[in-house]
Amino acid sequence: MNRRPLAALVAVAASLVVLSGCGALSDAAGSAAAPAPTPTSSPASDSGLGDSVKDSGDIPDPCTLLSKSEVKDLTGREISQIDEDGVKDGDSTRYCQWQQPSGQLAVFLSRTTEADFQTSIAEAEPVDGVGENAFALGGHLFVLYGTVSIDVYNRGDSDEENLAKAKKIAKVLIPKI
Repeated sequence: MNRRPLAALVAVAASLVVLSGCGALSDAAGSAAAPAPTPTSSPASDSGLGDSVKDSGDIPDPCTLLSKSEVKDLTGREISQIDEDGVKDGDSTRYCQWQQPSGQLAVFLSRTTEADFQTSIAEAEPVDGVGENAFALGGHLFVLYGTVSIDVYNRGDSDEENLAKAKKIAKVLIPKI
């Protein structure tokens, strides 16, 4: 059996709820997030010279990490709507969804630990070449980067193409986190 994240399984369940609701989260779901860690660094700057939140600090808003043109280039699809999480800075989990006429891109970022990222999920498939540890499960790519769990859900192509695009998206996101 593969060792994979229990936290990620919870994230998959939460992601499916979010995705089935067309991006709308109830206030109750948003208030269930764990307390935010004490910020000790600021998000990376556009120049790439800023501090990373890889190990501590506020999780950035994923909607600010990818421009519309990057999303279009990475997915090959236009954007019809952007669904933001609407939470305040400092929340330990953030998401953004880019609705597309023939697909969707969703990015979920949350604070985790390596131990929480590791658990037994038989269906998880290890994914090499991105982050410190990564696996695919239920159409999602989960990537561990320090203490940040990155969940990329790309829909609109074949499973193989969706995973390949999700890996590219994660590689673009990592230096911005």
